[in-house]
Order: sequence, then C-alpha cells, then structure tokens
Amino acid sequence: MTGLLWAELRRFGVRPAIRWIAAGMLLYVVLVLGLEAFEADASTLAGLLADGDISFYAMTPVFLAYVAGVLLVTGDAASGGTRALLTVEPRRGRVYWSKVVAAGVAVLPGVAVACAVLGLGMYGLHARADMLGGPPSELALVLTWTGVRALVLAACAAAGGAALGVLVRRWWAVPLAAAWFLIDERVLGASSPARHWSLLANADAWVRGTETALSGDGLLAVPLLHSALLLLGVTAALTLLGWVVFRYRDVR
Repeated sequence: MTGLLWAELRRFGVRPAIRWIAAGMLLYVVLVLGLEAFEADASTLAGLLADGDISFYAMTPVFLAYVAGVLLVTGDAASGGTRALLTVEPRRGRVYWSKVVAAGVAVLPGVAVACAVLGLGMYGLHARADMLGGPPSELALVLTWTGVRALVLAACAAAGGAALGVLVRRWWAVPLAAAWFLIDERVLGASSPARHWSLLANADAWVRGTETALSGDGLLAVPLLHSALLLLGVTAALTLLGWVVFRYRDVR
C-alpha cells in the first residue's frame, strides 16, 4: 500500500495541470491581498473574521483541491495508467484507496502555503494600518486554527474529488460540482431549515468555527461538531461508493 501511495504521489506531482492548480492558489491569494491592501483601513481583521470574509477567501483553495483530486483519477484513467497499474497490482481495493489517500495528501502543501500566505498577509496589512480590532495573540490563534480547518476540509475535498472522478470517469466532474454548489446555494441556502444540511453552509461554518449550524440541544447543536460530522459523512459515503464502483466496474 505504501509503495502504491508513493507512486500515486509521484504521478500527481509531475502533471502540468496540478502545477497550474497550485500556481492558481497562490495567484488567487496574492490578488486577494492586493485588493485588501487598498481597503485595509475599511474594516478590522477581527471584523473580517467575524463576518466570515477570511473563511470565504479560504474556500477557493479548497475547491481547487477538489479539482486536483478529480484530475488525479481522471487523468490517470484517460492515459491508461489505471489499467496498467491493475496488471501489476490486481487488488483493486489497494489501488483505489491509494488514489484517494494520495489525493488527500498531495494537496496539503499547496493549500497550506496558500492559507499561510493569506493569514500572514491579512495580519500584516491590518497590523500596518492599526486595524487589528483585537488582541494580536488571539487574532493570530484564530487565523491559525482557521487555516488548519481549511486544510482538513481541502484534504476531504480532494479525497471526495478522487472518488467522484472514479464514478464519473471524466473531467466534467469539476463543472458537475460547480453546478451542485450553485443549486446548494440557491435552494438549500435560501431555506433556513434546509441550510443546516447545506454542504456550502457547513463548509463555511467549519472553516469559520463560530457560526451556529443547527439550533437545539445535544451534541449536534455544537457548530463545529455538526459541520464536521456532516462533511465527514458525505466524504465517507462518496469514497465508499467510489470503492464499490471501482471494484466491480470494467476499467478502460
């Protein structure tokens, strides 16, 4: 399993599309910081964190991690790499899970760098403008944990993207997810009860760590726990479905 994982990680790293995705993450963060440099005195850093602006900025690297997970599987399948790999390692379960785990692991460096640049840049810009709006140590801690939660979400998104790539077997798993996000935002996001089960709303709640995701008593009333259970459950269901399909479907 370890050998397969390293092989997938090496294949993942040499693909031009993956390098473009990593570059896109950094370019996006630089553009965000460039725009924020002109408006650093319009709102405090504490205000941006409370309003969810920072978590919103972090969602683009997460989506790009999902795209990378899709391309890891569909690119390999299109080139015949998956079929060739199965001639060497006929145990499909090992092949499938190595791809899923590789997708989740391989996106971590790029997302970590993007989140670190975003967090340090936002802190530096607002500190320079004297617009932190709170104790520096507390704000630094909040930014750090926001980045950590975004990193975990990106790993889940990449693993889910790899599973969806197995199910769809085409690159259009990427616009498929974009269409779902649009429906999620327009339909589930517009309804207060349904919003508690919206993937976008819970992804935002997870990264922010402050928004109440479900009212009531009990463990599910805890925002982070509710969002974590929902997002983890969706990822687990998607990867298990991908495993079943990969195990029994012909590989072209």
